[in-house]
This record gives sequence, C-alpha cells and structure tokens, in this order.
Amino acid sequence: MAVGLALVAAQLAYRGWALAGSWFYFDDLAFMSRAMNQPFGVGYLTESYGGHLMPAGFAVTWAMTRWAVFDWTPWAVVLLAMQAVAGVGMLRLLISLFGSRRLVLVLLAGYLVYVFTLPAGLWWAAGINQLPLQIALVFGLASHVAYLRTGRLRHLVATLCWTVGGLLFYEKTLLLFGVYALVALCYFTEGDTTTRLKVLWARYRPGVVAHTAVAAAYLSLYVEYGLNFSPGDGSNQPWTPIAWDLIAVALLPALIGGPLTWQPLTVGSFADPTQLTQLVSWAVVAAVVYYAHRTRTISKRAWAPLGFTLLANIALLASARANIVGPDIAREYRYQTESGALFVLCAGLAFLPLLGAREANTERIGVPRTYERRSVVLLATLAVAVAALTSSTRYVDLWQSRNPTEAYIDEVRNSLAEAEHKPVPLVDTGIPQTLLWAFRYPENTYSHVLRPFADQTTYPRSAIDRLYMFDDRGRLSPVVIPPTRRMVPNVGCGYPLEGKRTTIPLDGPVIGGGWWIQIGYASPRPVSLRVEAGEDVHDLDLPKGLHNAFVKASGEFKEVTVSRYPRGSHLCVVDLTLGVPVPAVTGS
Repeated sequence: MAVGLALVAAQLAYRGWALAGSWFYFDDLAFMSRAMNQPFGVGYLTESYGGHLMPAGFAVTWAMTRWAVFDWTPWAVVLLAMQAVAGVGMLRLLISLFGSRRLVLVLLAGYLVYVFTLPAGLWWAAGINQLPLQIALVFGLASHVAYLRTGRLRHLVATLCWTVGGLLFYEKTLLLFGVYALVALCYFTEGDTTTRLKVLWARYRPGVVAHTAVAAAYLSLYVEYGLNFSPGDGSNQPWTPIAWDLIAVALLPALIGGPLTWQPLTVGSFADPTQLTQLVSWAVVAAVVYYAHRTRTISKRAWAPLGFTLLANIALLASARANIVGPDIAREYRYQTESGALFVLCAGLAFLPLLGAREANTERIGVPRTYERRSVVLLATLAVAVAALTSSTRYVDLWQSRNPTEAYIDEVRNSLAEAEHKPVPLVDTGIPQTLLWAFRYPENTYSHVLRPFADQTTYPRSAIDRLYMFDDRGRLSPVVIPPTRRMVPNVGCGYPLEGKRTTIPLDGPVIGGGWWIQIGYASPRPVSLRVEAGEDVHDLDLPKGLHNAFVKASGEFKEVTVSRYPRGSHLCVVDLTLGVPVPAVTGS
C-alpha cells in the first residue's frame, strides 16, 4: 500500500507539472459562457452538449465559473484531485481483486503512466466527463465484486451510487453495467452460457433487477435529454477504419508505452506511431495474451471487459463522431480514456486468481513460466514506463505550446485596460474560430465569453465614429466595413436630406443578418433622424461635422431610408457601405 501510494503521488507530481502549463481551451469557453449567461436550473443542467448529458459536470462548471472565471489554477486543482481519487481507487481495487502482490504494483504503474487518461486530464471539458468515469469504474467495480462475494445489499447500493455518480457526469458510464455483468458471468457463475445466466439470476436477483432498472431509467433519460444524433448513422459509416485507428494505431502502441510520436493538431494531438512501433506493440500484446493463455487455466475470458468497451467505442464513434470528422478521430485517446484502466484489470484477471471467485484462474501444471522472473518483469515495467513518460511529455509539450487561448484573453484584458474611452463600444461578434467554433452561437460571442469585462464594454446597435473589435490576437482595433454593398452613386454631395424622407438605393439586394452599415455624412449642425435598414430601425442623434455613423442591418432590402429629420438640416450622406465588420489592420 505504501509503495502504491508513492506511485500515485509520483503521477500526481507529473500531472501537476503538466496542468501548470495548461489553460482553458475551446469547449471550456463554451462551458463558462453557458454558466455566465444562462440561469442555473433544470434547463441549464440537462442541455445536451455534443451528445453529452452531464448535469453534474455543468453544476461543477457553474460553481467554478462563479468562483474563478479565467483563473486556471483552481480548475487544475479540481482535475488533479479527481485524478488522485482515481489513482487511489485503482490501487484499492487491485488489492481488493488480487490481494497484496508485487504484480499489483506493476499493474498500478501501468495505469498511472499510460497516456490514456492524459489528454482528458489536461482539458477541463474532457476531464469533467471522463475522470468521474474513472472514479466510478474503480470504486464501483470494487463494490460490485464485494457484492458478488457476499451478496450483501449494502455493496449493491454502493455500486449503484458510484455508477449513478459517474452517469451524472458522463453518459458513457453506462458501459460499466456491461463490465459488471461480464465480471459476474465470467467469475461468479459456472457452466455454459445458459447455465451461467440461470445461476446469475438465482444468486444475484436483487442485483440483476436493480442494475437493469437503473440502466433502463438512465437510458430513457438520456434519449429524452441527451441524444442528439441517430445511433443508426453508425451503420452508414464503415467500422473497419475506425477499429483500425482505435485499436491498431492508438490502443496497442499505448499499451507498450506509445505512441511515442504524435500528429499535432491546433491543440492536442492524434496518436501517430511509426510502423515499427505499431509492429512491436502488436507482437508484444499478442505475446502477452498468448503467454497468459499458455500458463493459466482461464485467461481468455479476462479480456472480455476490454473487448466489450472497445466494441462500444467503435460503435459510438461511427454513429456520433466519425461520420462528421472521419475515422482519424479514433486516434484521439479521449475517446477511449477507460482503456488503460480496463487493460490493467484484464491483465490482472488473465494472470492472477480473482479472490472469492467461484472459478479460479490457476497456473497450468508443468508449464514453465519463463518470463515471470522478477528481473524480467521489472525491466519490462521500466521500459514501458520510460516509453510512456516520453509519449506523455511530448504530448504535454504540444498541448502547452499550441493553446492560444490564454494569450488572447490576456491581450483582451490589457487592451480594455488601456482603452482611452470606456466603456468600449464593440461589435458583438464571435471570438476567433481557433478558440471556439461559431456553431456554438451565441456562446461564442463577445457579450457571452467576455462577460467578466462587462463593466468595460458595451454592445450598441449603433455608434458614432467609434466602434471596435478584437483582432485574432485579442488586440482592440477599430472596425472597417469591407463593402458587400454600396450606395448607388449620386451627383453632388451624395444624398442630401430633402423632403420628409430620403431613400438611398444600394447596388444590390441584401438578405440575412449580421450586417453593419457605415454611413459617412457631412452636416453643418447637429441632426436627429431615423435610419431604416431592412428590419432594423435606428433613431440617431448625429453631431455636426464630418462623421461616420455605424448601424446594424438585417432582413431583405435593397435600400436604406432616412426620415424624421428637421427641414433644412443640410445634412448630406456622402458615403454608405454595407458589410460584415472586421478589425482594421494594425501593426504587429
């Protein structure tokens, strides 16, 4: 136990270093935007997010946003604490399953150094889903095995509590019911499959009923609130390339410490092992499986939980992700975060007897155990650990060096602090697509994401001379309106305000929203007037002189109308441009 806790502490020290250089990214901004701009309630908690139903995750995010918006340290501490609970829980589970053996430390070391949990562990939006799944797995399975050994209902209740807790964070926790069923069938019943099912019902009827009821109840809730894709879409997506990327390219190399090399993305990376790494991993894992089969009596069934979850991952990716972005998504480890934990558990079941099981996995008599000498196991463990730490460090370096979010928010903060006139009038547009995609509208807009700066900003529907945006680096810049439409040229000063109403025709039709119009005018005196642009109506008080007025526009229209101005105002519209605002080009 002491050595195991020391290993957990070493992993936490490494993760602490990795988290110290991380920051919020992408979905994190959407999560905070939701928390800052939506009322806390059932609607907020049960909204489907990319197919995820995560009320507890949203509740924790809401609390963290209220406490420490754009302050990464408290969020990193929460992720680190969850990883600590999962690590201690894995140690406890391994000892519970197999007793106090040295091989338990080998299995624990594998779980701690493998790269599977690292990507989710560095990213709040993924970690708040998947680390609770890890916790539910290790503590729920420990309670489940205790129930199978003793039949005591308190262990059944504990199992369901841990599992429901995981479900509140991540719908994929539903897969644990399959893992529980496989452990019960494979190790706590006897006979052929039909007999085992009958024995399971006879011995553990309360557990079967309770597990089925909870799983069915949650599934119905998920279909009602979380499911926003068609599971049938998976039949239209070929599974073979997904399975290849998930297992042959990502999983197997990681089990020997890989992938060692990565394909960098904007932030994060895909597993990109060399062909040599892949070949070595396939050979090593196949050799381990074969060696377990050759030297143990019932090792083949040990791999069933991992096989079940891998099959489920392939199906889920085919129906909900790969049909949108392609099979390469299977090379991202956050889509199989649980695989590292399940592999070490399955490896333990393949080589060691499960304490209290009704069928024991024993050593075959007369078969030499050539590769189980302490020195061989120690060297293999060290080799995998060194390789895994190399893989992890390379991933962390790419994650830390390629995340532009912190620099952007810092620049926004500094630009607003240095602004001469406050509050700063801003076009309420979206932050750069590299930080959050526009399909998260309106969560991606300035008014939502930058709400902590609300006392320094305003989002007018119209403005005189001063209107700003942030460039892609977060620097405050005046807007320019690239002309999608212009006013039809007119002789003289342009369009003088005459009569009761002046119509300014455009050089083409306009449709849709998101437009702004820049009106350049000259006036010998202040003038109050009304500007109509499609569905938008603006009452403006214009100062005298040469100025630019900016107004929003939307709908279907071919002209801009000016009215309600005083007779003899002598104001003249000298230029009018419609387009989508962009920040002016400034020096580097």
